[in-house]
Amino acid sequence: MNKVFVIIGRELRQRLRRPSFWVLTLLVPVLLAALYALPVLTANHAAKRAVVLVVDESGLFGQGLESTAEVAFQPMADIPHARQAMDGDRKIDAILYVPMRETTIPRDAFLIHRGKAPSLALQSMVDHQLQTLLRNAILMDVYDLSPAVYHSVESTHIRLRTQEAATGRESFVQVKTVVAVVMAVLMVLALLIFGVQVMRSIQEERQSRIQEVVVSSVRPVQLVAAKIIGVALTALVQIVLWILLTVALIKVVECCNPALFEQARQQQSVHQLASKGAEATAQYANPVQLVDEAVRGLTAINIPLVASLFLLFFLLGYMLYGALLAALAAKLDSDTESLQWVLLVASPLLVALVLAPLVVASPSSTLANLLTWLPFTASAAVMLRLPFGLPIWQIVLAAFLLVLFASMALVWASRTYRRHLLSY
Repeated sequence: MNKVFVIIGRELRQRLRRPSFWVLTLLVPVLLAALYALPVLTANHAAKRAVVLVVDESGLFGQGLESTAEVAFQPMADIPHARQAMDGDRKIDAILYVPMRETTIPRDAFLIHRGKAPSLALQSMVDHQLQTLLRNAILMDVYDLSPAVYHSVESTHIRLRTQEAATGRESFVQVKTVVAVVMAVLMVLALLIFGVQVMRSIQEERQSRIQEVVVSSVRPVQLVAAKIIGVALTALVQIVLWILLTVALIKVVECCNPALFEQARQQQSVHQLASKGAEATAQYANPVQLVDEAVRGLTAINIPLVASLFLLFFLLGYMLYGALLAALAAKLDSDTESLQWVLLVASPLLVALVLAPLVVASPSSTLANLLTWLPFTASAAVMLRLPFGLPIWQIVLAAFLLVLFASMALVWASRTYRRHLLSY
Protein backbone atom coordinates (compact mmCIF):
# COMPACT_ATOMS: atom_id res chain seq x y z
CA MET A 1 0.00 0.00 0.00
CA ASN A 2 2.92 2.32 0.68
CA LYS A 3 3.97 1.95 -2.95
CA VAL A 4 0.54 3.21 -4.04
CA PHE A 5 1.06 6.33 -1.94
CA VAL A 6 4.45 6.74 -3.59
CA ILE A 7 2.79 6.76 -7.03
CA ILE A 8 0.16 9.24 -5.82
CA GLY A 9 2.90 11.51 -4.48
CA ARG A 10 4.82 11.22 -7.75
CA GLU A 11 1.76 12.23 -9.78
CA LEU A 12 1.16 15.18 -7.47
CA ARG A 13 4.77 16.38 -7.46
CA GLN A 14 5.12 15.95 -11.21
CA ARG A 15 2.18 18.30 -11.84
CA LEU A 16 3.10 20.80 -9.17
CA ARG A 17 6.54 21.19 -10.77
CA ARG A 18 5.13 22.15 -14.15
CA PRO A 19 5.29 25.88 -14.99
CA SER A 20 1.93 25.61 -16.74
CA PHE A 21 0.28 24.57 -13.46
CA TRP A 22 1.48 27.70 -11.64
CA VAL A 23 0.87 29.99 -14.59
CA LEU A 24 -2.75 28.85 -14.77
CA THR A 25 -3.09 28.91 -10.98
CA LEU A 26 -1.94 32.54 -10.84
CA LEU A 27 -3.63 33.70 -14.05
CA VAL A 28 -7.19 32.57 -13.24
CA PRO A 29 -7.45 34.58 -9.97
CA VAL A 30 -6.09 37.65 -11.76
CA LEU A 31 -8.73 37.29 -14.47
CA LEU A 32 -11.51 36.77 -11.92
CA ALA A 33 -10.40 39.80 -9.90
CA ALA A 34 -10.27 41.84 -13.12
CA LEU A 35 -13.81 40.76 -14.00
CA TYR A 36 -14.88 42.00 -10.57
CA ALA A 37 -13.02 45.31 -10.65
CA LEU A 38 -13.20 46.43 -14.29
CA PRO A 39 -16.97 47.09 -14.39
CA VAL A 40 -16.67 49.31 -11.30
CA LEU A 41 -13.66 51.17 -12.66
CA THR A 42 -15.20 51.71 -16.09
CA ALA A 43 -18.57 52.71 -14.64
CA ASN A 44 -16.96 55.41 -12.52
CA HIS A 45 -14.73 56.65 -15.30
CA ALA A 46 -15.80 60.12 -16.33
CA ALA A 47 -16.98 59.91 -19.92
CA LYS A 48 -17.16 62.87 -22.26
CA ARG A 49 -20.61 64.43 -22.48
CA ALA A 50 -21.99 64.00 -25.97
CA VAL A 51 -23.43 67.00 -27.84
CA VAL A 52 -26.30 66.32 -30.25
CA LEU A 53 -27.91 68.96 -32.47
CA VAL A 54 -31.65 68.47 -32.96
CA VAL A 55 -33.51 69.28 -36.17
CA ASP A 56 -37.14 68.28 -35.63
CA GLU A 57 -39.31 68.99 -38.64
CA SER A 58 -42.15 66.90 -37.19
CA GLY A 59 -42.59 69.16 -34.18
CA LEU A 60 -43.10 66.25 -31.78
CA PHE A 61 -39.70 65.84 -30.17
CA GLY A 62 -37.70 69.07 -30.25
CA GLN A 63 -39.12 70.58 -27.07
CA GLY A 64 -39.38 67.32 -25.15
CA LEU A 65 -35.85 66.00 -25.41
CA GLU A 66 -34.11 66.44 -22.06
CA SER A 67 -30.36 66.87 -21.68
CA THR A 68 -28.67 64.57 -19.18
CA ALA A 69 -25.20 64.13 -17.71
CA GLU A 70 -24.34 61.93 -20.70
CA VAL A 71 -25.86 63.89 -23.59
CA ALA A 72 -26.72 67.54 -24.29
CA PHE A 73 -29.41 68.35 -26.89
CA GLN A 74 -29.21 71.64 -28.78
CA PRO A 75 -32.11 72.60 -31.12
CA MET A 76 -31.29 73.89 -34.59
CA ALA A 77 -33.49 75.50 -37.25
CA ASP A 78 -32.65 73.27 -40.21
CA ILE A 79 -30.21 70.70 -41.54
CA PRO A 80 -27.88 73.10 -43.45
CA HIS A 81 -27.23 75.19 -40.33
CA ALA A 82 -26.77 72.03 -38.25
CA ARG A 83 -24.26 70.58 -40.70
CA GLN A 84 -22.38 73.88 -40.81
CA ALA A 85 -22.25 73.96 -37.01
CA MET A 86 -21.02 70.35 -36.81
CA ASP A 87 -18.30 70.99 -39.42
CA GLY A 88 -17.08 74.03 -37.49
CA ASP A 89 -17.12 72.49 -34.00
CA ARG A 90 -15.40 69.16 -33.28
CA LYS A 91 -17.20 68.91 -29.93
CA ILE A 92 -20.50 68.19 -31.66
CA ASP A 93 -20.97 64.43 -31.93
CA ALA A 94 -24.07 64.06 -34.10
CA ILE A 95 -27.23 65.59 -35.54
CA LEU A 96 -30.63 64.13 -34.66
CA TYR A 97 -32.86 64.70 -37.68
CA VAL A 98 -36.59 63.93 -37.65
CA PRO A 99 -38.08 64.61 -41.13
CA MET A 100 -41.43 66.20 -41.84
CA ARG A 101 -44.29 63.81 -41.10
CA GLU A 102 -45.86 62.17 -44.12
CA THR A 103 -48.28 60.32 -41.81
CA THR A 104 -49.63 60.99 -38.33
CA ILE A 105 -46.83 59.03 -36.69
CA PRO A 106 -43.20 59.64 -37.76
CA ARG A 107 -41.59 56.47 -38.97
CA ASP A 108 -37.90 57.36 -39.13
CA ALA A 109 -35.35 59.47 -37.32
CA PHE A 110 -31.70 59.84 -38.31
CA LEU A 111 -28.60 60.26 -36.16
CA ILE A 112 -26.15 61.91 -38.56
CA HIS A 113 -22.52 61.72 -37.48
CA ARG A 114 -19.12 62.72 -38.78
CA GLY A 115 -16.40 60.05 -39.03
CA LYS A 116 -16.68 57.75 -36.02
CA ALA A 117 -20.18 56.42 -35.35
CA PRO A 118 -21.89 57.39 -32.07
CA SER A 119 -21.55 54.92 -29.23
CA LEU A 120 -24.23 52.35 -28.59
CA ALA A 121 -24.94 54.00 -25.23
CA LEU A 122 -25.64 57.34 -26.95
CA GLN A 123 -27.85 55.67 -29.54
CA SER A 124 -29.76 53.87 -26.79
CA MET A 125 -30.35 57.07 -24.80
CA VAL A 126 -31.58 58.99 -27.84
CA ASP A 127 -33.78 56.11 -28.95
CA HIS A 128 -35.30 55.76 -25.46
CA GLN A 129 -36.27 59.42 -25.29
CA LEU A 130 -37.77 59.35 -28.80
CA GLN A 131 -39.84 56.27 -27.98
CA THR A 132 -41.08 57.78 -24.71
CA LEU A 133 -42.08 61.10 -26.31
CA LEU A 134 -43.84 59.38 -29.21
CA ARG A 135 -45.76 57.09 -26.88
CA ASN A 136 -46.82 60.00 -24.65
CA ALA A 137 -47.98 61.97 -27.69
CA ILE A 138 -50.11 59.06 -28.89
CA LEU A 139 -51.61 58.59 -25.43
CA MET A 140 -52.65 62.22 -25.15
CA ASP A 141 -53.65 62.98 -28.75
CA VAL A 142 -55.30 59.71 -29.75
CA TYR A 143 -56.58 58.21 -26.51
CA ASP A 144 -56.84 61.36 -24.37
CA LEU A 145 -54.94 59.56 -21.62
CA SER A 146 -52.25 61.19 -19.53
CA PRO A 147 -48.87 59.41 -19.36
CA ALA A 148 -49.04 59.36 -15.54
CA VAL A 149 -52.28 57.35 -15.60
CA TYR A 150 -50.86 54.98 -18.21
CA HIS A 151 -47.70 54.38 -16.17
CA SER A 152 -49.71 53.71 -13.01
CA VAL A 153 -51.67 50.98 -14.83
CA GLU A 154 -48.67 49.57 -16.66
CA SER A 155 -46.53 49.26 -13.53
CA THR A 156 -49.18 47.32 -11.61
CA HIS A 157 -48.36 43.62 -11.32
CA ILE A 158 -49.30 40.76 -9.07
CA ARG A 159 -46.53 38.59 -7.75
CA LEU A 160 -47.06 34.83 -7.93
CA ARG A 161 -45.36 32.88 -5.15
CA THR A 162 -44.96 29.12 -4.75
CA GLN A 163 -45.60 27.73 -1.27
CA GLU A 164 -45.44 24.27 0.29
CA ALA A 165 -48.77 23.12 1.67
CA ALA A 166 -47.35 21.19 4.64
CA THR A 167 -44.84 23.72 5.97
CA GLY A 168 -46.12 26.98 4.49
CA ARG A 169 -42.59 27.88 3.37
CA GLU A 170 -41.94 29.54 0.05
CA SER A 171 -40.44 27.25 -2.61
CA PHE A 172 -38.24 29.78 -4.48
CA VAL A 173 -38.47 27.73 -7.68
CA GLN A 174 -36.64 30.33 -9.80
CA VAL A 175 -33.65 30.49 -7.45
CA LYS A 176 -33.48 26.72 -7.16
CA THR A 177 -33.62 26.35 -10.93
CA VAL A 178 -30.62 28.63 -11.39
CA VAL A 179 -28.68 26.83 -8.64
CA ALA A 180 -29.47 23.44 -10.16
CA VAL A 181 -28.34 24.37 -13.67
CA VAL A 182 -25.15 26.06 -12.43
CA MET A 183 -24.19 23.04 -10.32
CA ALA A 184 -24.85 20.65 -13.20
CA VAL A 185 -22.71 22.69 -15.59
CA LEU A 186 -19.88 22.92 -13.04
CA MET A 187 -20.11 19.18 -12.46
CA VAL A 188 -19.83 18.35 -16.16
CA LEU A 189 -16.93 20.75 -16.69
CA ALA A 190 -15.04 19.41 -13.67
CA LEU A 191 -15.51 15.77 -14.72
CA LEU A 192 -14.30 16.44 -18.25
CA ILE A 193 -11.34 18.67 -17.34
CA PHE A 194 -9.90 16.40 -14.65
CA GLY A 195 -10.79 13.21 -16.50
CA VAL A 196 -8.78 14.40 -19.49
CA GLN A 197 -5.84 15.05 -17.17
CA VAL A 198 -5.81 11.35 -16.25
CA MET A 199 -5.89 10.54 -19.94
CA ARG A 200 -2.93 12.81 -20.62
CA SER A 201 -0.97 11.19 -17.77
CA ILE A 202 -1.38 7.75 -19.34
CA GLN A 203 -0.37 9.09 -22.76
CA GLU A 204 2.79 10.63 -21.29
CA GLU A 205 3.77 7.28 -19.78
CA ARG A 206 3.24 5.63 -23.14
CA GLN A 207 6.04 7.81 -24.43
CA SER A 208 8.38 7.63 -21.42
CA ARG A 209 7.81 3.88 -20.71
CA ILE A 210 8.15 4.57 -16.97
CA GLN A 211 5.17 2.27 -16.32
CA GLU A 212 7.31 -0.77 -17.10
CA VAL A 213 9.48 0.04 -14.08
CA VAL A 214 6.63 1.00 -11.76
CA VAL A 215 4.45 -2.03 -12.51
CA SER A 216 7.16 -4.36 -11.23
CA SER A 217 6.28 -3.14 -7.72
CA VAL A 218 2.47 -2.71 -7.88
CA ARG A 219 -0.43 -4.24 -9.72
CA PRO A 220 -1.88 -2.41 -12.77
CA VAL A 221 -5.17 -1.73 -10.95
CA GLN A 222 -3.27 -0.04 -8.13
CA LEU A 223 -1.24 1.97 -10.60
CA VAL A 224 -4.31 3.27 -12.48
CA ALA A 225 -6.16 4.05 -9.24
CA ALA A 226 -3.13 5.88 -7.87
CA LYS A 227 -2.93 8.00 -11.01
CA ILE A 228 -6.60 8.95 -10.76
CA ILE A 229 -6.21 9.90 -7.09
CA GLY A 230 -3.02 11.86 -7.82
CA VAL A 231 -4.75 13.97 -10.47
CA ALA A 232 -7.70 14.51 -8.10
CA LEU A 233 -5.35 15.84 -5.40
CA THR A 234 -3.71 18.14 -7.94
CA ALA A 235 -7.11 19.50 -8.94
CA LEU A 236 -8.05 20.01 -5.29
CA VAL A 237 -4.86 21.97 -4.64
CA GLN A 238 -5.47 24.15 -7.70
CA ILE A 239 -9.10 24.86 -6.80
CA VAL A 240 -8.19 25.81 -3.22
CA LEU A 241 -5.44 28.13 -4.48
CA TRP A 242 -7.85 29.70 -6.98
CA ILE A 243 -10.35 30.46 -4.22
CA LEU A 244 -7.77 31.86 -1.78
CA LEU A 245 -5.89 33.95 -4.35
CA THR A 246 -9.09 35.32 -5.92
CA VAL A 247 -10.43 36.44 -2.53
CA ALA A 248 -7.06 37.96 -1.64
CA LEU A 249 -6.77 39.88 -4.92
CA ILE A 250 -10.32 41.21 -4.64
CA LYS A 251 -9.58 42.45 -1.11
CA VAL A 252 -6.37 44.12 -2.33
CA VAL A 253 -8.22 45.84 -5.18
CA GLU A 254 -10.91 47.10 -2.81
CA CYS A 255 -8.33 48.33 -0.28
CA CYS A 256 -6.56 50.35 -2.99
CA ASN A 257 -9.67 52.48 -3.54
CA PRO A 258 -12.34 51.65 -0.94
CA ALA A 259 -14.37 54.81 -1.62
CA LEU A 260 -14.83 53.87 -5.27
CA PHE A 261 -16.24 50.43 -4.51
CA GLU A 262 -18.43 51.75 -1.69
CA GLN A 263 -19.86 54.30 -4.11
CA ALA A 264 -20.53 51.53 -6.62
CA ARG A 265 -22.41 49.51 -3.99
CA GLN A 266 -24.52 52.51 -3.04
CA GLN A 267 -25.31 53.24 -6.68
CA GLN A 268 -26.32 49.63 -7.20
CA SER A 269 -28.60 49.70 -4.19
CA VAL A 270 -30.54 52.70 -5.45
CA HIS A 271 -30.38 51.98 -9.17
CA GLN A 272 -33.83 51.91 -10.74
CA LEU A 273 -34.66 49.06 -13.11
CA ALA A 274 -36.15 50.21 -16.38
CA SER A 275 -36.85 48.83 -19.82
CA LYS A 276 -37.58 50.58 -23.10
CA GLY A 277 -41.16 51.85 -23.27
CA ALA A 278 -42.07 50.61 -19.77
CA GLU A 279 -41.39 51.54 -16.16
CA ALA A 280 -40.18 48.89 -13.78
CA THR A 281 -42.65 47.51 -11.31
CA ALA A 282 -42.45 49.32 -7.97
CA GLN A 283 -42.08 46.11 -5.99
CA TYR A 284 -39.08 45.13 -8.12
CA ALA A 285 -37.62 48.62 -8.54
CA ASN A 286 -34.74 48.14 -6.12
CA PRO A 287 -32.05 45.55 -6.90
CA VAL A 288 -31.60 45.11 -3.16
CA GLN A 289 -35.01 43.39 -3.16
CA LEU A 290 -33.84 41.07 -5.93
CA VAL A 291 -30.67 40.27 -3.99
CA ASP A 292 -32.72 39.67 -0.85
CA GLU A 293 -34.99 37.34 -2.83
CA ALA A 294 -31.97 35.38 -4.04
CA VAL A 295 -30.47 35.22 -0.55
CA ARG A 296 -33.72 33.95 0.97
CA GLY A 297 -33.99 31.42 -1.84
CA LEU A 298 -30.47 30.16 -1.14
CA THR A 299 -31.18 29.87 2.57
CA ALA A 300 -34.13 27.66 1.68
CA ILE A 301 -31.59 25.21 0.24
CA ASN A 302 -29.60 23.00 2.58
CA ILE A 303 -26.21 24.33 1.46
CA PRO A 304 -24.01 21.97 3.54
CA LEU A 305 -25.95 18.95 2.27
CA VAL A 306 -25.82 20.15 -1.34
CA ALA A 307 -22.09 20.89 -1.11
CA SER A 308 -21.36 17.50 0.46
CA LEU A 309 -23.34 15.63 -2.18
CA PHE A 310 -21.71 17.69 -4.93
CA LEU A 311 -18.30 16.60 -3.67
CA LEU A 312 -19.43 12.98 -3.28
CA PHE A 313 -20.92 12.66 -6.77
CA PHE A 314 -17.99 14.54 -8.28
CA LEU A 315 -15.55 12.04 -6.79
CA LEU A 316 -17.66 9.06 -7.86
CA GLY A 317 -18.24 10.45 -11.34
CA TYR A 318 -14.58 11.37 -11.60
CA MET A 319 -13.55 7.80 -10.71
CA LEU A 320 -15.91 6.47 -13.42
CA TYR A 321 -14.89 8.86 -16.21
CA GLY A 322 -11.25 8.94 -15.15
CA ALA A 323 -11.06 5.15 -15.43
CA LEU A 324 -12.81 5.15 -18.82
CA LEU A 325 -10.51 7.84 -20.21
CA ALA A 326 -7.45 6.09 -18.77
CA ALA A 327 -8.45 2.91 -20.61
CA LEU A 328 -8.88 4.85 -23.84
CA ALA A 329 -5.49 6.49 -23.42
CA ALA A 330 -3.86 3.08 -22.97
CA LYS A 331 -5.63 1.64 -26.01
CA LEU A 332 -5.43 4.47 -28.53
CA ASP A 333 -2.23 5.70 -30.17
CA SER A 334 -3.37 8.85 -32.00
CA ASP A 335 -4.18 12.03 -30.10
CA THR A 336 -6.74 12.92 -32.77
CA GLU A 337 -8.47 9.58 -32.36
CA SER A 338 -8.39 10.01 -28.58
CA LEU A 339 -10.16 13.37 -28.82
CA GLN A 340 -12.95 11.82 -30.87
CA TRP A 341 -13.43 9.09 -28.28
CA VAL A 342 -13.44 11.66 -25.46
CA LEU A 343 -16.44 13.32 -27.09
CA LEU A 344 -18.14 9.93 -27.35
CA VAL A 345 -17.45 9.07 -23.70
CA ALA A 346 -18.63 12.51 -22.57
CA SER A 347 -21.82 12.39 -24.64
CA PRO A 348 -24.02 11.15 -21.72
CA LEU A 349 -23.03 14.22 -19.69
CA LEU A 350 -23.79 16.48 -22.64
CA VAL A 351 -27.16 14.76 -23.11
CA ALA A 352 -27.94 15.42 -19.43
CA LEU A 353 -27.24 19.14 -19.96
CA VAL A 354 -29.41 19.21 -23.08
CA LEU A 355 -32.26 17.61 -21.11
CA ALA A 356 -31.71 19.92 -18.11
CA PRO A 357 -34.76 22.14 -18.90
CA LEU A 358 -37.02 19.07 -18.85
CA VAL A 359 -35.49 17.79 -15.61
CA VAL A 360 -35.81 21.07 -13.68
CA ALA A 361 -39.33 21.57 -15.06
CA SER A 362 -40.38 18.17 -13.67
CA PRO A 363 -37.79 16.90 -11.14
CA SER A 364 -39.87 13.82 -10.26
CA SER A 365 -40.61 12.67 -13.81
CA THR A 366 -39.65 9.30 -15.25
CA LEU A 367 -36.95 10.98 -17.36
CA ALA A 368 -35.39 12.59 -14.28
CA ASN A 369 -35.40 9.24 -12.43
CA LEU A 370 -33.78 7.41 -15.35
CA LEU A 371 -31.02 10.03 -15.66
CA THR A 372 -30.41 9.75 -11.91
CA TRP A 373 -30.10 5.97 -11.93
CA LEU A 374 -27.97 5.82 -15.07
CA PRO A 375 -24.36 6.02 -13.75
CA PHE A 376 -23.07 7.94 -16.77
CA THR A 377 -25.54 10.80 -16.18
CA ALA A 378 -26.10 10.44 -12.43
CA SER A 379 -23.62 13.12 -11.32
CA ALA A 380 -25.27 15.82 -13.44
CA ALA A 381 -28.85 14.60 -12.87
CA VAL A 382 -28.50 14.57 -9.09
CA MET A 383 -27.28 18.17 -9.16
CA LEU A 384 -30.27 19.17 -11.32
CA ARG A 385 -32.76 17.56 -8.92
CA LEU A 386 -31.10 18.15 -5.56
CA PRO A 387 -32.28 21.75 -4.87
CA PHE A 388 -35.90 20.67 -5.41
CA GLY A 389 -35.69 17.80 -2.94
CA LEU A 390 -34.49 14.31 -3.82
CA PRO A 391 -35.55 11.18 -1.86
CA ILE A 392 -32.74 9.67 0.18
CA TRP A 393 -33.24 6.22 -1.32
CA GLN A 394 -32.69 7.62 -4.81
CA ILE A 395 -29.47 9.34 -3.71
CA VAL A 396 -28.23 6.11 -2.12
CA LEU A 397 -29.19 4.06 -5.19
CA ALA A 398 -27.47 6.51 -7.57
CA ALA A 399 -24.31 6.52 -5.42
CA PHE A 400 -24.31 2.70 -5.20
CA LEU A 401 -24.63 2.31 -8.96
CA LEU A 402 -21.87 4.84 -9.51
CA VAL A 403 -19.55 2.97 -7.12
CA LEU A 404 -20.37 -0.30 -8.86
CA PHE A 405 -19.75 1.02 -12.37
CA ALA A 406 -16.65 2.98 -11.30
CA SER A 407 -15.16 -0.22 -9.83
CA MET A 408 -15.92 -2.12 -13.02
CA ALA A 409 -14.43 0.69 -15.11
CA LEU A 410 -11.29 0.69 -12.93
CA VAL A 411 -10.83 -3.07 -13.41
CA TRP A 412 -11.38 -2.72 -17.15
CA ALA A 413 -8.91 0.19 -17.31
CA SER A 414 -6.23 -1.78 -15.46
CA ARG A 415 -6.64 -4.77 -17.79
CA THR A 416 -6.52 -2.54 -20.84
CA TYR A 417 -3.45 -0.81 -19.38
CA ARG A 418 -1.70 -4.14 -18.85
CA ARG A 419 -2.66 -5.53 -22.26
CA HIS A 420 -1.71 -2.55 -24.42
CA LEU A 421 1.11 -0.88 -22.50
CA LEU A 422 2.75 -3.73 -20.61
CA SER A 423 2.17 -6.56 -23.12
CA TYR A 424 1.73 -9.37 -20.63
